[in-house]
Amino acid sequence: QGILREGLEDVKQFFKAHGSCRLPLSPSLLVKGIVPRDCSYFNSNAVPLKLSFQNVDPLGENIRVIFKCGDDLRQDMLTLQMIRIMNKIWVQEGLDMRMVIFRCFSTGRGRGMVEMIPNAETLRKIQVEHGVTGSFKDRPLADWLQKHNPEEDEYEKAVENFIYSCAGCCVATYVLGICDRHNDNIMLKTTGHMFHIDFGRFLGHAQMFGNIKRDRAPFVFTSDMAYVINGGDKPSSRFHDFVDLCCQAYNLIRKHTHLFLNLLGLMLSCGIPELSDLEDLKYVYDALRPQDSDADATTYFTRLIESSLGSVATKLNFFIHNLAQMKFTGSDARPTLSFAPRTHTIKTSGRIRDVFLCRHERVFNPSKGYTYVVKVQRESPSEVTFVQRTFEEFQELHNKLRLLFPSSLLPRYPPQTPADPRGSLAPPRAWLSTCPLSFPSRFVIGRSRGEAVAERRKEELNGYIWHLIHAAPEVAECDLIYTFFHPLPRDEKAAGTNPTPKAADATWARPLGKVGGEVKLSISYKNNKLFIMVMHIRGLPPLQDGNDPDPYVKTYLLPDPQKTTKRKTKVARKTCNPTYNEMVRGLGLGLAGGSGGAEAERLPRSAPQLVYDGIPRGDLQQRELRLSVLSEEGFWENILLGEVGIRLRDLDLGQEKMGWFALGSRSHGTL
Repeated sequence: QGILREGLEDVKQFFKAHGSCRLPLSPSLLVKGIVPRDCSYFNSNAVPLKLSFQNVDPLGENIRVIFKCGDDLRQDMLTLQMIRIMNKIWVQEGLDMRMVIFRCFSTGRGRGMVEMIPNAETLRKIQVEHGVTGSFKDRPLADWLQKHNPEEDEYEKAVENFIYSCAGCCVATYVLGICDRHNDNIMLKTTGHMFHIDFGRFLGHAQMFGNIKRDRAPFVFTSDMAYVINGGDKPSSRFHDFVDLCCQAYNLIRKHTHLFLNLLGLMLSCGIPELSDLEDLKYVYDALRPQDSDADATTYFTRLIESSLGSVATKLNFFIHNLAQMKFTGSDARPTLSFAPRTHTIKTSGRIRDVFLCRHERVFNPSKGYTYVVKVQRESPSEVTFVQRTFEEFQELHNKLRLLFPSSLLPRYPPQTPADPRGSLAPPRAWLSTCPLSFPSRFVIGRSRGEAVAERRKEELNGYIWHLIHAAPEVAECDLIYTFFHPLPRDEKAAGTNPTPKAADATWARPLGKVGGEVKLSISYKNNKLFIMVMHIRGLPPLQDGNDPDPYVKTYLLPDPQKTTKRKTKVARKTCNPTYNEMVRGLGLGLAGGSGGAEAERLPRSAPQLVYDGIPRGDLQQRELRLSVLSEEGFWENILLGEVGIRLRDLDLGQEKMGWFALGSRSHGTL
């Protein structure tokens, strides 16, 4: 910090002597001074400086940049140029991936400037708001976006931006082999745009721990990102949109394989260590797979998404990075609540006179569970408000109070929880004074989201918050408590109403035990082969017991008395909105005894096509494609979830047909 102050004095003297200057990042950036109070440094290996310059334009904001010394920023410049070209290709094809591409300029050997994107935060800082293990939790990103976009239309727009930008980042970082991906070099804007920074390693040159690569997944796509996309912890139709965006963007870049190979080839003699020979170019060639068809590439990238989403190594890498950064965290940092957009105090909100947890209510979004309605009464101005908080939010308050205060000032646990003798909305103080003083245990044997557990927690939380409000003044009047009980926009919307499923979810709600839903197919005919790609299914009905099914797709070409045309996809586990993007390759129609289906199942996953070979076009005109969706039930008979019959004579087989088909008991569909 002392060295930084000395350097800033030299910068001040420069501006006194010269008045103003243009920054190397762009000739349009004209500055006239440095703002020392906004300057600091980052806790990374190269210790880059965060500098804030005063804009010459009096109406313009300060210009913030990062100065790095010790890193070869030529590699960052090249990477950003490649991403910028990808973005131009997508935009020219009518696909706006909403990429955030910042400026970067190398000013000398091992030094340079990087543009700072405003209103953005690293994933690490977002995740550690939920504790050092926040990297293993699903809600941090969604809660952070909700905090900065409290209105429903704002949040939906932020989620849309997240879906597009996340898809673009997945494709770009995979094609260029961006490595050293931890949660401090992935950032998220309050508008939902996600972007990567710090491209010190690329083209697959991963950092090694012995013989183990630090970057184990094809690219960074974690469950908390999927949680934002799905709007909860279960797959939704928006995840289908995300997969389609990724595959479409990937296929568009594949069409320009030679462009990227030529551009990178021109840089082989520039002295960039990780781009020095043909093996580095081969990495990009292998990633783009120009020899594959679009259908095969779609299947391939879908499997990459599944592999990345299922990777535990990425979250473990984030967690280890969290631990490594703990020693750099300033002791003066005050904990804040992840779901509250701003801090409130006793002065701004008014003194709280009393609180009481009235009831619990069932919620469905972003995930099923219960929320607790708390009545908050203030002294001046005299008003009563109602706030809704989840058990996890109560737990976050408790954990952060423990960071601020010793345990002797916080509620402690009595031996027994008495029952409310009156059951009224305003129980006597004598009863509350004997209620539990500690925070209720999160560990529950059996179902943790059931009605009985919610009722028990209501009583325990009621006593806990009453004792917080009547604790020592330094606890009862702290900003954390007043922020917790300050109404949020969601509280005002939900006042007096019971939460119900969103319209998008209700659209696909089906009665238990019924058939229904839709399947998205791609059908094409070429060289006497019928190709059928099963892409997505949405809105499948739950099973009779209320659980999600394990769906798979089975097809026949009717008439087929010997069932030689049977084809099957893989089984998707516990979902009403599965993604397949696969075709299980079968052999011809001449196989007897049903061996076509058995042979198809023996083929590897790398050849996933529903292919019917050796079929003349005239024969297809007499055929019907029968597609059934079933739930695998192990030793029991599989359950039919829906099916559709498609008369092939209704299709123009000369062109690829893609669209959604409604599933029913026995139905015919058209595109």
